[in-house]
Amino acid sequence: MAMHAVNLYSIILLLLVNFSQAQVLHGYEDQYNLTVGSTSVNHEYQIHAPLRQKREVTSLQEYVIDIEVFVTIPDESYLDGLKQFLKKIPYPLNVEQNVNVTDGVLTTTCTQNGEYTQCKCEKDYAWSSTICNKYRSCSGEYAITCDCIQVASPDGLYCPAKSSFVLKMSFSMDKEFVPALNNISSPEYNQYKSDIEDTIIQSYSGTVMGIQTVAVTGFRSGSVIVDYEIATTGTLSSSDLQAGNDKITSSLLEKGYKVNAASFTGFQGLCNNSDYGVGQDLGIIITACPAQQIGNINVQCKNGEWCIINNTCVLKEINDILSNAQKLASSPEPVTELPILIEQLNNISTVFINNITSSAATISSVVDILTIFSNAAKNVTITETELGGFIETVNNIIGSESTKSWDALNNQNADSTSSRLLQSVELFATSFSTNSFFKLETNNINLNAIKITNNNIAYNESFKFNNTVHGSVSIPSSELSTLPVIVSIAYLSISDILPLRNNTTKEKVNGIVLTTVVNSVIKKVSLDFEMKNTFLDKPECVFWNFTLFNNTGSWDTSGCTSVILGNSNVRCQCEHLTSFSILMSPKDPCKICTYITYIGLGISIGSLVLCLLIEAIVWQSVNKNKTSYIRHVSIVNLALSLLIADIWFIIGAAINANTAACSAATFFTHFFYLALFFWMLTLALLLFFRVVLVFKDLGKSQMLAIAFCLGYGCPLIIAVVSVAVTAPKSNYTRTDACWLNWDNTMVLLAFVIPALVIITINLIILIVVIVKMLRRTIGDMSRAEETSTLKVVARCIAILTPFLGLTWGFGIGTVVAPDNKGIHVVFTVLNAFQGFFVLVFGTLLDSKIRDALLKKFSISKYSSQQTSTTGGISSDRYNIFGKKKIHRLHEVTNSSDSPLNIGFYSKLNQN
Repeated sequence: MAMHAVNLYSIILLLLVNFSQAQVLHGYEDQYNLTVGSTSVNHEYQIHAPLRQKREVTSLQEYVIDIEVFVTIPDESYLDGLKQFLKKIPYPLNVEQNVNVTDGVLTTTCTQNGEYTQCKCEKDYAWSSTICNKYRSCSGEYAITCDCIQVASPDGLYCPAKSSFVLKMSFSMDKEFVPALNNISSPEYNQYKSDIEDTIIQSYSGTVMGIQTVAVTGFRSGSVIVDYEIATTGTLSSSDLQAGNDKITSSLLEKGYKVNAASFTGFQGLCNNSDYGVGQDLGIIITACPAQQIGNINVQCKNGEWCIINNTCVLKEINDILSNAQKLASSPEPVTELPILIEQLNNISTVFINNITSSAATISSVVDILTIFSNAAKNVTITETELGGFIETVNNIIGSESTKSWDALNNQNADSTSSRLLQSVELFATSFSTNSFFKLETNNINLNAIKITNNNIAYNESFKFNNTVHGSVSIPSSELSTLPVIVSIAYLSISDILPLRNNTTKEKVNGIVLTTVVNSVIKKVSLDFEMKNTFLDKPECVFWNFTLFNNTGSWDTSGCTSVILGNSNVRCQCEHLTSFSILMSPKDPCKICTYITYIGLGISIGSLVLCLLIEAIVWQSVNKNKTSYIRHVSIVNLALSLLIADIWFIIGAAINANTAACSAATFFTHFFYLALFFWMLTLALLLFFRVVLVFKDLGKSQMLAIAFCLGYGCPLIIAVVSVAVTAPKSNYTRTDACWLNWDNTMVLLAFVIPALVIITINLIILIVVIVKMLRRTIGDMSRAEETSTLKVVARCIAILTPFLGLTWGFGIGTVVAPDNKGIHVVFTVLNAFQGFFVLVFGTLLDSKIRDALLKKFSISKYSSQQTSTTGGISSDRYNIFGKKKIHRLHEVTNSSDSPLNIGFYSKLNQN
């Protein structure tokens, strides 16, 4: 036994030393034959992939390495000695310069048990329910976690550490709180603490798994509130806790403590499911991968749900090929081994295509293998069979079914998997040799290769997918003097996995991707692309530059010019070879709208400033009663809100959409545009109150308080909630403009919905007011008064239309019909010139304001002509149509004896 232990300990030390010299790739394995004394023992070990990087501190990286040691010693008593040996190693153990081993722990032991291998976890380690139920726990029962499973093969199945955390909980008892419960040394405190802790331990021990310790931490008033903590391994469930709480309630009642059964808090909102068990908010659990996969899954508890934050699970068959591929660099016969591995990878990627395309880590491993193949092919001549197998593998991992996995990879800013894939194809195709012609067609890739035999003939090759999208490559004969082999590859869908980095203009790849490689220098090439989407504009010829963005790659326009051929084709003339396509932007449905917007905003801002100046000049003259006062307060704040919103709109248009300043500009623009609508609503409610609710009355201060709460309070709440919900996820603003996001979070609804609701309310109020006015006047007045009433109705409509935001209704049309230029123009004009509308309808058409201005600037003669009264006729106003309005006062008073009509008419003229 001692001899075997010596052998095993030696293996551990040799592994530590050997790993320091191994590349940190997806896997590593080796074999040692040791002889100690007269005993020879063969040991094989594997470091299964991928190595798990824990954290990075300055230039140092820390990894967790899973080491699997196969031993054939039947006596298991050496395990205790091995554990002690690992503990006694003087960590950190320096095995090479800048390489230290900081800890070593035995986690899992597997032994043959009949047809199955039985694997057991050491203390503080356990498998999740996914593994327990998939492979069958040794007990044969369903379990949230287990420490023993029976498997056919133990490869890659390592017990993860149990996640331990402290759960803070509380409940209340119907007892009078006494000051002694605040004193931890008082008899009362210790009696309560002892009774409650014993009860909790007894109640939980029979129902809840994973409980390690329980401690009462204090008492609070409010009857008596008990605070306690549970130390758990993360294997408990909410239902088990609830069952334990029920036992606590009944058990404490027997001891004279009446517990409020509904008062237990602290366990709701835990993450809990059958795959990962229970965890505390922000807690992280590392669990094993499903069957036939190697790696780990890291999940974090967020808002009551387990979220995968890192998934390194790789299909075992792919990992095995990767391990073999990594030996190609040192292989003495790569020429014979490379074709075999290419065929294996092609077969595996075809058979397990669903498993591969659904796993980002497996796709990344396939790209790693293809990269190794392309590097190994530099000194090897590639045949049609190898090239065909290589391309078919690429075809398998770039289909539409793999989009989500590629998105996950591309969301990692430092990831260059898609770029490395494209580069591996180019490098591998460069080594291809043929004396004739080779053609290959798959779902996503078409390849044509040809050996040039006549340098007097230009190279022309065309591609077509689904009889719709096509492209072509042309190289003049002057560039083909060396009679090279030309390989041209057309990709239908690879553009979907190549990220558009730093794309602020919403550009899209609008054609197939064409790659042409030649084993000589080419300085002139022409490529034709058919547009996939003819509704896009501004075509740019681009190539994939592998060196941009810290070698993660991006589209680049250098060395290419574009020529538009007809309505749906673009020609790119370039000075080099690589992978090409075209980028295009969404068409601007209304180019003239930009000029209208800025001209209109200039006029609008000037009009609003003039409006505020006029209101300041005539303020004392026109505010003779509270109705007029509230009306002018609303006009001033409406104008002020629109003025500030327009200013912030201009600021937002001038700054970068990807900065914090853009979020600030969006917030204030949102807030003040909402304030504009709510002050419009305030005006409408004022009209409704003074016309419909004739006999209701409120004080000036009450009306003013309501107006400001409505005008600024409601917009502030909506704007703050909008930014609080979306800003933490960086989805508050659009990617191309400083305005509310729609594509990801639909936060734009926080502006659209309040605006539409206010427009609807204002329309209803306007209809009610008009009906009320007609019922009160028509039939009770002479024909002259009927005409006058209709003019008042027309004036109300003309004034209220811009204030109530009816013009913003055209904004709905821009969403429903985004390509309709007419709707865009009308909406832009009405909204850009809204400040001008406020000045005209809210200020200049108010006769009292005009009269006050005339008096203020001492134009007495003109003013007296407007207010002269003779022979019982009053000629006092200019109406909205610019005509003089005449009332015969004696006809008004004689038309009806009802004081109600006279009083109502008087209220209409108090504004």
